[in-house]
Amino acid sequence: MSIHKNIINILKSKGITLDRPQIDFIEIFDKHKPKKSKLFLGGSKNVLKGFYLWGDVGRGKTLLLNTIFDELDLKKSKFHYIDFMHSIHEDLKELSGKKNPLDLIADKLAAKHELIFIDEFQVEDVADAMLITNLFQRIFKKNIYFLISSNAHPSNLYLDGLQRQKFLSAVNLIIDYLNVYKLEGAKDYRISLISDFGNNSKETFNEEKIKDFISATFECDEFKKEVDINKRTFCCNGHSNSFIWLGFNVFFKEASSSKEYIEICNKYDWILINNFVLCDDDEADLIRRFISFIDIAYKENIKVKFFNEGLNPEDIYTGNRFQYLWQRSKSRINEMKSKKYLLNSGKN
Repeated sequence: MSIHKNIINILKSKGITLDRPQIDFIEIFDKHKPKKSKLFLGGSKNVLKGFYLWGDVGRGKTLLLNTIFDELDLKKSKFHYIDFMHSIHEDLKELSGKKNPLDLIADKLAAKHELIFIDEFQVEDVADAMLITNLFQRIFKKNIYFLISSNAHPSNLYLDGLQRQKFLSAVNLIIDYLNVYKLEGAKDYRISLISDFGNNSKETFNEEKIKDFISATFECDEFKKEVDINKRTFCCNGHSNSFIWLGFNVFFKEASSSKEYIEICNKYDWILINNFVLCDDDEADLIRRFISFIDIAYKENIKVKFFNEGLNPEDIYTGNRFQYLWQRSKSRINEMKSKKYLLNSGKN
């Protein structure tokens, strides 16, 4: 079976139906997928060294490339861009005083990898811009196949950055060595997927099913149970560069304030909340914190997913003390659950 049929079947088994532009990309990748017999052809620009997949937020770029990555039987590693750059900086520290350290780093990467996947490629720092330029001059000539995802075309990377003229050689290298492919379509794939999850089913979605859904949607392999917010450590169900998953009956029981909620809204694209419980005025502090969070998230126009595990989040408060404020929160929660709100919120 061809790789594009494998990938479509794998995603279908997870309840994910691809749209036409996504299927088109998989079919094109299938024609140019790396083969070990053709992988070791040196640094010729005539040899395709991988794909640079770009497009709007939420189109499923990470989902597609992660699934492709898992299907390829090569020596491989995947990195978020920030983690990749951190590893390069750490290698440079270890090689301090050595001659031509970037040559040594490129050799090390080539010895360990036939495939490297760099997710959410972005360049915002002048030091990283110069480092990427010098590194790409070396590693694109090695026998490594690359998968790179980004929200921007290479020509739009590091716009208005310091010394950007020097970075343009890196842009040219990406265009010369990689297949730069735009994932077309206005549909925000992730928003539709998250918005629809659990909305049209009588089935109760327990925490394990939610975890499986988040893992597939955000390509999350590890669920970290603690997170640092505003120089404090809080319990959570998981977080990554793009989302944080909070348990209502755990996170909002801890002493927290608007400062923490504002930082969460600034730091994450998505805030996911489950574990709702009925509350009366005996849980006044918990409800007061949740009301404050809703006010801030709504004001900041942040994408929030409220998971229904048999209890609608807008029905959790049965007390009297905060009824006036709760009616406003209830209305906002209902609006924030809508696909219309999600499509017009956050960093879209």
